[in-house]
Amino acid sequence: MPTVLELYEKLKPKLGEEEAKALIEFVEASVERRAATKEDLQRTEMAFKENLQRTEMALREEIHRLDQKIEATKTDLIKWNFGFWIGNVAVLSGIMFTILRAFAEK
Repeated sequence: MPTVLELYEKLKPKLGEEEAKALIEFVEASVERRAATKEDLQRTEMAFKENLQRTEMALREEIHRLDQKIEATKTDLIKWNFGFWIGNVAVLSGIMFTILRAFAEK
């Protein structure tokens, strides 16, 4: 890859001294702008990573909250299920007691 001076020396006879110098300056400025763009990309990447970490933490907190809610719901379901079956056993026992009493009186 030619150096800037070598490129200038090759372009000077074809373009002229001022035009070659202007072209070299333009190329150098373009390279500097690209270098700044790389820094911008690095800053953008860091901001993206930070945002991703914040989003991940928020999702973890939401998942934890939902897990707690599911556990509470399970507990409530077990309580209601137990109450339902106790109620069923009591009603069936009452019906059986009434039927047995009716047959025992005959």
